[in-house]
Amino acid sequence: MSNPPYRPRPFRQSRLSATLVLALGALAGCEKSSPPPAAQAAAQPAPAPAKPAVPSEVTLLITGGAFGQLQPAEGKGGAAELLGQWVKDEKHCPGPVKEGQASCPDSGTVALATGDHWNGPALSSFFLGAPTAEVMGRMGYAASAMGNHELAFGKDAFVKNRAAGGFPFLAANLRVKDPALAGDLSMPAFQVFERRGLKVGVVGLASEKTVRTAMAGRAEGLEVVGYEESLTGAVDEARKAGAEVLVVLADTCVTELKPVVAKHPEWKVSVVAGGRCPQSVYTKENGVVFASLDRGFSRYLRAHITFDPAKPAAAKVTNVEGKLVDVAGGAPDAETAQLIAKWKTQLDEALGQPIGFTKAGIKQDSPQMAQWIAGAVRDSLGTDVAILNKKGIRGDLPAGPVTRGNIYTVMPFENSLLVVKLKGEDLARQLANPNALVSGFSAAGKNKFKDAKGKPLDPAKEYSVATVEYLYFGGDEFEFEKLAPEPTETGMAWQTPVVDWTKALETSEKKPLEKQLK
Repeated sequence: MSNPPYRPRPFRQSRLSATLVLALGALAGCEKSSPPPAAQAAAQPAPAPAKPAVPSEVTLLITGGAFGQLQPAEGKGGAAELLGQWVKDEKHCPGPVKEGQASCPDSGTVALATGDHWNGPALSSFFLGAPTAEVMGRMGYAASAMGNHELAFGKDAFVKNRAAGGFPFLAANLRVKDPALAGDLSMPAFQVFERRGLKVGVVGLASEKTVRTAMAGRAEGLEVVGYEESLTGAVDEARKAGAEVLVVLADTCVTELKPVVAKHPEWKVSVVAGGRCPQSVYTKENGVVFASLDRGFSRYLRAHITFDPAKPAAAKVTNVEGKLVDVAGGAPDAETAQLIAKWKTQLDEALGQPIGFTKAGIKQDSPQMAQWIAGAVRDSLGTDVAILNKKGIRGDLPAGPVTRGNIYTVMPFENSLLVVKLKGEDLARQLANPNALVSGFSAAGKNKFKDAKGKPLDPAKEYSVATVEYLYFGGDEFEFEKLAPEPTETGMAWQTPVVDWTKALETSEKKPLEKQLK
């Protein structure tokens, strides 16, 4: 008997179907109970980039005395050219420094000078230093030492120029003895400037000659004390005021200050800058940078200071490196160039008219210079002799037309002429002074002299002598005031007879000035 065909059991089919239905249902239930995806977060603005950290470094930019040399000399330097280089290479911020702060944030430079700024070429001296003051303000100078020629144009001119420049003159060793006489000449011993969190203390020193070489009445009420004494007090006060690095600016050669600074390592001076050396000086001794700068704007000292802001004040400075940098003649600062051009236009209008001609020019230290300058004074005043000073002549007379401007450039100082009477024996000592620029007498052996006609100087005879106020009151070791206490005051600037005498010669290319000199 055959077996019937196989048929699935009904209960198994139902069981599988039910299981499948339950599984699908469970899946469906899971989908329904799951929460909807979270909504995308609203877009947020991108965070601002972090401000770059301010470098822990400060650069001092130090020049010597400007001496009114605003324009390039022999293709070198120039105020506009220097500022252009400072902005490009040193990231210096131009413009007046107000209350010790530069005109741009995070400035890392301090511009300083060693003193003697106003007198020099006619571009500055004819306007009593005002052009140099205005230009230095634009250049962003923070302070200067007090130079002994700062009072060359009188107290009032100095006060005006100081205000126009917008920076203080510092002199720890120049003190007011009589406020009634000194007037507005009181000046601070030091100043503290903060750059990038570092407090830079700057102490100034005037030349020890400042009071005795200033012309009559210009330094009355002031006295000069010694470098060591004044620095001892000023350094201590600057530290109390928060100075974390110390700089000394001096209107003297730094070789005079080296032994003083070496004697006081506790001062922890980092930089000593000065002028008045025969040539530029740069040394680094026991961690101290010593430098003396040239006149004008042809070279500067870059003193680069690095520091650790986390360290205490006394140990914050980690290194100081110095370098003398020449002005390389890059693009000049346009605004400074415009200022100089404005003053140059005014000068040309006032002094540009030719009054003579020289074919070869006259060198500063030549016998012809004495014949021209001192000879003009002697002839104009009708004296037996004229005695001026060689240091008062500050440049060559260039070849070509001679203008009043040329004369003010050669003779930049404000000096009035005096006439005195001296016995021959006293006159001989003045003629023997190595600084004398003479007309009317010449050497005729050791301590012997002869006049313009070849006649020997008579020790017993009385001679009339023309000189300048600066020498009369003891400048360059002359003795006129002691020997002749009642001089005749001419009220004449010393440039005036040179201008008038040169003009009267009517020199030309065919009859040049140098051929007219005896």
